[in-house]
Amino acid sequence: MLRDFMPGDPMPDGGRFEVREVALDDSWDAFVDAAIGGHIFVHSDWLRVAEAAGAGDPVVMGAYDKDALVAAIVGVRTKGRVHRLATAPLLPHSGMLFRQPLSEQRPRQEAEQSAAWQTLAAELGGFDHIHVSCSPDVTDVREPLWAGWIAHPRYTYWIDLPPDRQQVWDGFERRTRTVIRKAETAGFHVAPASPEGFGALYQSTYPDGRPPVDAQMAQRYVTEACSAGLVEGFSALSPDGDVATTVFFALEEGGSVSQRYAWVAGADPTHRESGASALLYWKVLETTPATHFDFVGANMASIALFKRGFGGELVSYYAMERWNSRWRRLLAKLRG
Repeated sequence: MLRDFMPGDPMPDGGRFEVREVALDDSWDAFVDAAIGGHIFVHSDWLRVAEAAGAGDPVVMGAYDKDALVAAIVGVRTKGRVHRLATAPLLPHSGMLFRQPLSEQRPRQEAEQSAAWQTLAAELGGFDHIHVSCSPDVTDVREPLWAGWIAHPRYTYWIDLPPDRQQVWDGFERRTRTVIRKAETAGFHVAPASPEGFGALYQSTYPDGRPPVDAQMAQRYVTEACSAGLVEGFSALSPDGDVATTVFFALEEGGSVSQRYAWVAGADPTHRESGASALLYWKVLETTPATHFDFVGANMASIALFKRGFGGELVSYYAMERWNSRWRRLLAKLRG
């Protein structure tokens, strides 16, 4: 419940907050569910999947006002020479989370978030590099910008899924409907997928041999997420039964919201022009019981063009970056 502050009450001050490590338990998950910036990919089960996949050790640092968790920064401590706090590979968001405001007064709401940013940022000096991707709900990043952080705009597409999925189909671009019909006419079809062999398919998606995430790590991720019941997978199969593309979708259920996230995909480049990928996405959009869909990223021109064809809403978010080590930042630039 919102409460009013009296005119003489002090503005929130970062000095009143105590920073402590947050345990990955039910209390944390309850905070995530209610928080500004909360997201399924910072739930304890997803952070444990990232850890088991070898992405790094989960780090959740909280700013507390007495025993009340006010805000938190989430990431993984990655392995390597550079001491880095980052959003885990293959997880779209972590970053900052804030409790719901206690005051109806917008200045006090901003003041508390600013104080929380300041408090938590001051505790990150032990990391050479911080790079965390915040949820789209975190729209005010002025405080870290004023402190010298870099904000990288990122984008994704969201689609609302009404009961009548013909409305979704009608919202597709004509080129997208055309390639879906082409794939169906050619005999491609969609079937449930298992995690076995996904790493090899993921590797083959990138002909230059340089996927953004190590293929073995991607395989471990999918295996762990499937074992935990966090995802469901589908493949588009050729008329001969060959796997043309596979996508694993993260599941979110709770309250009145049911959502699917296009989490990770792999595709055989020999079927690139078949329309199989578009067919797979359409069949999932057509049949899922979810009411919302997130394409999880549209930040490369070719990927954005493909996803735009499904008629979703373009949504922006921020990846926040800071180097605490100047010479390591310079070295990173030299390495490209």
